[in-house]
Amino acid sequence: MFQSLRIQVIQPCRARCKWCGTYKKNNLFQQLIDQGVADDVHEFYLQAVKEFKPESLYISGGEPILMKGIGKYIKKLSEHVSRRIFLFTSFQFSALTRDELDLDEMPWDKVILTHTTAGFDRDIWDDMTQGFPFELYIDNIKKLSALPWRKQIKFILNHENLKKELEDFASLIRPDSTFHLSLKLMNNQAGNFGAHEIKKTRENVLELLENGIPDFPKELEIETKITGEEAISGFIRGDNGESCPYRNDSLELRFAFHRGDSKSAKLQYRFCPHFPPSKHFIFKTNRDSIEDIRKSWEEKKWHSWCSKCRLRLYV
Repeated sequence: MFQSLRIQVIQPCRARCKWCGTYKKNNLFQQLIDQGVADDVHEFYLQAVKEFKPESLYISGGEPILMKGIGKYIKKLSEHVSRRIFLFTSFQFSALTRDELDLDEMPWDKVILTHTTAGFDRDIWDDMTQGFPFELYIDNIKKLSALPWRKQIKFILNHENLKKELEDFASLIRPDSTFHLSLKLMNNQAGNFGAHEIKKTRENVLELLENGIPDFPKELEIETKITGEEAISGFIRGDNGESCPYRNDSLELRFAFHRGDSKSAKLQYRFCPHFPPSKHFIFKTNRDSIEDIRKSWEEKKWHSWCSKCRLRLYV
């Protein structure tokens, strides 16, 4: 039914990236693992994937690659995913942890190891990650990239030193044809959602793409599509979001862990990545059925929130 499905694995993350608050859930995540609640949530994800059979599956966390049995779990998920599975990682863990990852039965040909770099520059990296060793980060990328999965690396498009970051990546990692590079517009300024700063950022990015990145490393091929630009352009034309590809097609279903205990777990689920942060549905894994999610989609309940779409901040 849905072209893509996103799940959030309950697994503590060892990174401390400044823009991300997920690591603050680490104690809760560990409690849910110890109580067996995490197993219930992960089983629900499997049932949802079986039901909706997405073309693509996105797996984030926490840090899902650290999950015990992650290879076997993804193998089960892959049986109901027609194209590819994106497995997100921060590459921020010790060498010992890296060498003990439970990757047995990983469906290598279907998985794309996915990462957004905080900044491929030592000074930016030290600031954004609160001091995770840059050399260990590089070594983790090299060691895990040697495994037979494809890799997708995303760079922050509005970094002023983007050209240098790309050059450093090319020289330090030496990516081959198994790598796919892309540019991501990340809003970590003005409390994440300052409309004036976001609008200015978009304008700067469009100018950069139109004029080209000076002396772009020739050995790198990189995707420059801006996510959501089609809908943003529609808002500018005054179509009130009618041109948004998520408005009428079942493109995506995404789950994020909300809260839970030993008796129940609650997930947030959304049909659009551009809902404002406060807008979501709540789903209880021990009470509601997957059929309720299907009904919510068919009744198009989320349309009442389109007027508060985050993409409007770019206009």
